[in-house]
Amino acid sequence: MDFTLPDHILKIKYETREWVENVLNPLSAPLEEEERIPEELVAELKKGRFFGLTIPKEYGGQGWSVVEWFTVLEEIAKAYATVRLIAHCMNGLFWRPLQQYGTEEQRRKYLPKLATGEIWAANTLTEPEAGTGKDINSKTTRDGDDYLINGRKWLISTFPDQTKLLYSFAATEEGITSFLIDLPTEGITFVPMEKMMGCVGPRHYNVIYKDCRVPASSILGEKGKGLDVAFGMLHLSRVSIAFGCIGLAQKMFDLAVAYAKKRSTFGKLLVQRQAIQNNVAQMATEIQAARMLAYEAAWRFDQGQDIVTNAAMAKMFAEQVVTRVSEMALRMHGGVGYTKAYPLERHFRDCRSFHFEEGTEEIQKLLIARKFLK
Repeated sequence: MDFTLPDHILKIKYETREWVENVLNPLSAPLEEEERIPEELVAELKKGRFFGLTIPKEYGGQGWSVVEWFTVLEEIAKAYATVRLIAHCMNGLFWRPLQQYGTEEQRRKYLPKLATGEIWAANTLTEPEAGTGKDINSKTTRDGDDYLINGRKWLISTFPDQTKLLYSFAATEEGITSFLIDLPTEGITFVPMEKMMGCVGPRHYNVIYKDCRVPASSILGEKGKGLDVAFGMLHLSRVSIAFGCIGLAQKMFDLAVAYAKKRSTFGKLLVQRQAIQNNVAQMATEIQAARMLAYEAAWRFDQGQDIVTNAAMAKMFAEQVVTRVSEMALRMHGGVGYTKAYPLERHFRDCRSFHFEEGTEEIQKLLIARKFLK
């Protein structure tokens, strides 16, 4: 395995790091304070360094490999969590199903606009009574050449002013089927959910379908094979989440080290204390170990290899690492780290969302064990 990155990708990585610190973070303040995405931030995201990086060139993207993309995502993950979520979704989750399952007409309709950020997409799979599996309750009825969708989704990451495409999943006679829905469309209501602990920005939503009419031509993939579309997103997406964990863990590590270098207690800098040095060594080692697991999974994907187990390992371990690093970083800050005076407080809350994105730790363990016990 060779994780060597070309010079132009390293250059973009360092440029992205500076962009995050000097441009993105200052523009992102209203995300948490006002729960909105400011127009100037949206304009900045559409300048060419954010959308379409992995979409094939034939559809207007830049055609990066996932190893190249994830090294940049790690830098974006050091910014506001909402922006990381957008980057994760638009460069990973929401174009690949179109590439794999869509007709050429569907690809030509949506991929170029996703590549420029002209349209954003959202995935409406999770339901309050059924989770995200084959027991989802949303239903369709046939009405001529159309389908009427009825059901309720929740915990949906969507941005009302920007999201113009929905992936929807509902039961047809053949089984769970995936639909592409253009917004705005009658029969869909968005109801904001309660404010979250972390990843604070525009709210997550309940998405309520009530006799939402969609044409049969909007079906993505085969009828009854919608869960293939839904779950096909998950394995690479788990690697993406792993890199999100790694980026945020690295950010909290950097903040903790910088604080320990200037904070004195009883006439001695924190970095001179062995307990602090032990924490630093532990955090640095675990972050690097998580990074290598994630890079291996990304590399295997680029080589066309199966990554189910590697992706689960990368996601599980990186999630554990970011949680442990956040705890050690908070303790190194002391009581002041528990206040909003330092950015660590926000990162500490944000990283808890990784427990649930693309499957819990228990789900990852199930997938890993299945590999070795079959």
